[in-house]
Amino acid sequence: MNTSIGFALMNIFKEPILKKAKELSEEYAFIYENGLVKYINNYYDKFSNIKTFIYRDQRVPFYDVYFPVNIQSNQKRIKDIQKLIDSKRYVSIIGNAGSGKSMLTKHLFISNAQDCKSVPILVELRQLNNSENTIEDLINSIITDNKISPSNKITNQILSEGNFVFILDGYDEIFSINKQKTTADIENFVDRYSNNKFVITSRPGAGIESFQRFNNYDISPLDNTEISEFINLQFDKHENKGIANKIIQEIEKTSNKHYKHYLSSPLLLSMFIFTFNNYPELPKQQSRFYWNVFDTLCTRHDSLSKTGGWQHERKSGLKNEELEKILFWLSYITLFDGKYSFDYQSLSNDIKKIVGKFNINADIDNIIYDLNISLSILIIDGLVYTFPHKSLQEYFAASLIKSLDDNQKQNVYTDKFKKLTRFSNGGNINFYKMCMELDKIYFLKYFLIPEIKSRFRLDIESNLDKMNYIFEFLKLELGFKKINKKYSLKSVAYASADIVSLVRDGMSFVHVFKTIDEIIKGDSDFEYYLKNKGEEIINNRGDREIRLGIEDFKKTVVATVINNYKVINDFSNSYDEIRDRIKNFENSLEIEQQGTLDLLDI
Repeated sequence: MNTSIGFALMNIFKEPILKKAKELSEEYAFIYENGLVKYINNYYDKFSNIKTFIYRDQRVPFYDVYFPVNIQSNQKRIKDIQKLIDSKRYVSIIGNAGSGKSMLTKHLFISNAQDCKSVPILVELRQLNNSENTIEDLINSIITDNKISPSNKITNQILSEGNFVFILDGYDEIFSINKQKTTADIENFVDRYSNNKFVITSRPGAGIESFQRFNNYDISPLDNTEISEFINLQFDKHENKGIANKIIQEIEKTSNKHYKHYLSSPLLLSMFIFTFNNYPELPKQQSRFYWNVFDTLCTRHDSLSKTGGWQHERKSGLKNEELEKILFWLSYITLFDGKYSFDYQSLSNDIKKIVGKFNINADIDNIIYDLNISLSILIIDGLVYTFPHKSLQEYFAASLIKSLDDNQKQNVYTDKFKKLTRFSNGGNINFYKMCMELDKIYFLKYFLIPEIKSRFRLDIESNLDKMNYIFEFLKLELGFKKINKKYSLKSVAYASADIVSLVRDGMSFVHVFKTIDEIIKGDSDFEYYLKNKGEEIINNRGDREIRLGIEDFKKTVVATVINNYKVINDFSNSYDEIRDRIKNFENSLEIEQQGTLDLLDI
């Protein structure tokens, strides 16, 4: 371990952090100082050398494999994320499963520690799910090495100095039952200690976009050049370096052009690299990527990280089918319990339940060894076990659901999924897409169609009513900024719950908002309303703007603009498109069911 990192950082920040806490005794000064040193050293050692899909059996230097993703706002791509954070101070980073959020948070921690820019504190927000503690309690336990603070006043003084960068990871993993309280808690913490820098990450659809102080940025997908650069980087110091060109050539085949949207995800691209020796062709479905990974882990042993037929010992003595059953049920149980990582006792208890139900005869410790060492499908992170990525857990859980009988599926897609949507507000769209791919008929029949029909009215006929309903259904808010004495529409916020996002996948309202922007220019009554509304917020680029919502749309002067026939027609068309998609789901279900019945009768 490079123990100098924490000390070097504290040598710079010790005095500014502790100088205001004059009543701090030497004992507690020691606790604070050494708690931070131990924390920084521990996480620096943990992140500076890591395992990846390719290097599963050895830790490699982080920057040998880290590919710097870009983030973007309003189509503007940003490469230097640290510079952005230093400038904006409050940054939310939004990315789908496998987009590179986890690697980015590690990079931010390492770079801040190495360059002595700020004292980095990484907070996994899911830790607040099963605790009465506030985020401040959690952070205080970090900086005092889990010792009790002598007083809230002293902690307040230390955190107020502005020397920290707080990396708040996984907003989408907060249970929805806790979401309102935890969100308010986070916003209060940011307000109280606003001199510091804050980064918060999330999958889309969890509501992170509504944080008032934060500037929102999306992780950019890898473009064609970056895909090649990513592959070359992974093999730059690899013994099997020549395979990189073969992988790039396969991806660049004209026949594979339409698969590249999968490979724009660093995670899925890593999976394809890992499985290339055994599965050199690109699969059509995302779920097949996960199957290829699992099959490679279980049955194929000429992995990229070892040459020859090397194979780990199976200590449990179980066959692949038995380990698969344990893994799939473990993923299902833990996903619906909202657990993405587990200590040994929790993991042991869950596996014990599974093997007991299916009369699988094997030692629990040996099963854990095989899942962790032999297959590398569970990774040990300190004292905690995790999946290599949450999306793998989602794939295994979806595979388990697919294997159930009709009655069992009905129960899962109704009762169990209600629990999932209740406890997780956002972040499930990847899991839903996996269920759609693997188990389309039953997913549509028992979950998606009933759920969206219970949320979305299908009987509206008037174009004006359709527009008003879309505004209400999506909880639209429009943000206007004054530029050269004229107001312009600069931001749009709307609800993006998982179910709605799944139905709206690929739809865009950009053309609608361009129409609104054209209409408001030169409308003196509308400009007068905006000018006198006077309630400004910070938009996702850090600019001040005036935000209009549902209640404003009812005002005559606003309604006159919004009710312009062009806008009405555009929103009416959007309503029709959503309704048509729901009907297409119903037609698809009918066709699939009839096709199955016809084939069964042959």
